[in-house]
Amino acid sequence: MATQAQISAAATTEGPEPAAEDADNGLDYMELLHDENFEVNDTRIAMIGNVDSGKSTLIGVLTSASLDDGRGSARATILKHRHEQDNGRTSAVTVEIMGYKGKEQVMPTARHHAQRWAEIMEKSDHTTTLIDLCGHEKYLKTTLFGLTGLVPDYCLLVVGSNMGVSMMTREHISIACALNIPILVAVTKVDICPPNILKTTRTALAKTLRANGKMPFPVKDEAAVQTAVDSIVADRITPVFTISSVTGQGMDLLRAFVNQVRRSPHRYLANGEQDRDPDVTYERMPTIHFPIDGVYEVKGVGLVVGGTLLRGKIVPNQVLYLGPDRVGAFIQVQVKSIECRRQPMTEVKTGQAATFAIRTINRKIVLKKASFRKGMVLVDGLVVPSPSRVGAEVIVPPKAVREFEASVIILHHSTTIAPGYQPVIHCGVLRQAAEMVELLGRESLRTGERAIVKFRFVYFAEYVLPGTTFIFREGRCKGIGKITRTYPVNPIASVPGATL
Repeated sequence: MATQAQISAAATTEGPEPAAEDADNGLDYMELLHDENFEVNDTRIAMIGNVDSGKSTLIGVLTSASLDDGRGSARATILKHRHEQDNGRTSAVTVEIMGYKGKEQVMPTARHHAQRWAEIMEKSDHTTTLIDLCGHEKYLKTTLFGLTGLVPDYCLLVVGSNMGVSMMTREHISIACALNIPILVAVTKVDICPPNILKTTRTALAKTLRANGKMPFPVKDEAAVQTAVDSIVADRITPVFTISSVTGQGMDLLRAFVNQVRRSPHRYLANGEQDRDPDVTYERMPTIHFPIDGVYEVKGVGLVVGGTLLRGKIVPNQVLYLGPDRVGAFIQVQVKSIECRRQPMTEVKTGQAATFAIRTINRKIVLKKASFRKGMVLVDGLVVPSPSRVGAEVIVPPKAVREFEASVIILHHSTTIAPGYQPVIHCGVLRQAAEMVELLGRESLRTGERAIVKFRFVYFAEYVLPGTTFIFREGRCKGIGKITRTYPVNPIASVPGATL
């Protein structure tokens, strides 16, 4: 594993400092971090790793002042379903927050969950959102949804020291690397692991990380914590913590790292005037883009949608377009009120997760929770020249996409891929099968090969933007792509008074 001297050398030879301008895209990270329309006071960390490695238990220990008893007491407040409590395995995405006032962690005293969050938000000047994802193979699509749709800044890979590096651990590492999400590692359960097994696990982990282009860096003291914080934003290293949720070994170093690390802005570099990839045709780009990852019906409030704002800024009473529905249409809705981490807000900035209470502008259209589907978004209308008045502009609804072109690379496939292949696309919050209609300039693709591919969604038109990265998979086969051109379609005419 890398030493601190090697990390210092890498900082001067392998790339620029985090505060410097990125050599590849000419973008200034610090300029974005100081943008008043960008949320900087919340860092989002997704927990990944094999089943039974201790992800939920680690979240329970980090968010409380107590340790685990070795029998699952720490995870009892994290798991939200009865079957999860019974078998100890996460099957749905769970979100918890940690608050910090300066260098001190805010420990809430309230018992009720909503009151605990309110106390953390009131007393903190910076928060960390911990996203608990699934480790079991049959819930991999839920984990992919968390990594693509919830937009984490970092991934915390949890590896059970007594379990070794399993197949799902390797799968999670490859997915995080494909999505360019910086990784940190926590090797857990060292209190019950024999020294020889721990050494074997660390060796296998280092080998797997290096195979994915990551440089492991063991964090053993406070100086190493600061080095890790300074280097992980540029994705130069992968900090490795050795911890125990029962004895507390190494927890102080992990807490210090989580307190000091700040969000990675590269996930938001494709916004507004920063759309500048020469290989991508940027057309019909919105100024506001809010993918919906959750829909709720709240008594006395009505329909509430949740998600992460990827572009622009939203305020109460703003009118936006909701869609696409099953026929590819959008309807106008008004944002009645906004909450962020269970607290009322007057605005939402880029990079901020929030929930909106919405209502339709057309009273004849009734919003129902059952009619929402994965992939729906809130966006603003497009300003185009007026067809009837010279020099005038009009606002038109956005359009969904049925076909798109993408630059793809095949990460793994046992044989060859030809036109007609139908993988499942995971792009942000949407998940749908898409057919490879045409391989431009090629007849087939194998593992490691790149090509421009034309896709067509099998079931519904979706709202996707040029420049968006996505993962496609089918069984053990998987690849990654970047949308380079979209082909918008006109929606099928909807009947007035229809239910959405």
